[in-house]
Amino acid sequence: MLIALVVMMLVVVLLFVSWWIIRIALYAPQTVSIDRVDVLCSKRPPRRQIPFVTPARRWSWDCGALRRQFGSHVSEDTFISFTYTSPADNRSYRGTLQRSLNDRKLSARTGDRIEIEASRLMPETFTDWSSPSIAAENIIRTPAAAK
Repeated sequence: MLIALVVMMLVVVLLFVSWWIIRIALYAPQTVSIDRVDVLCSKRPPRRQIPFVTPARRWSWDCGALRRQFGSHVSEDTFISFTYTSPADNRSYRGTLQRSLNDRKLSARTGDRIEIEASRLMPETFTDWSSPSIAAENIIRTPAAAK
């Protein structure tokens, strides 16, 4: 029993250390400035989603039109945008995260600075390890396209 407990603790420690090493090896931390804060809406996805079959969630700036169309089945989320330099190719890219707070736990505003981690291998990949980030399959529609 004691041996099993020790082995389990070693496995947990090894997993934690290996994740830490992978994170350091594959991601470079950066402090970026928020240059845009948007409140976008979308129709809430069904509670039971079938992987690879459920259509992508579509985000729109026209929350009023979505509420008229879907009533209370509309969710509203805040997205922040920023520019970051990729360590993979030293070029600038635009990034968007689904996030309403800055690093000081205050409402995100234009000009606030946040910490992200950019991939050392893939130029257009970044994370902040805390937000549900905008998924690649999500589509942000312009107000004209939402009509």
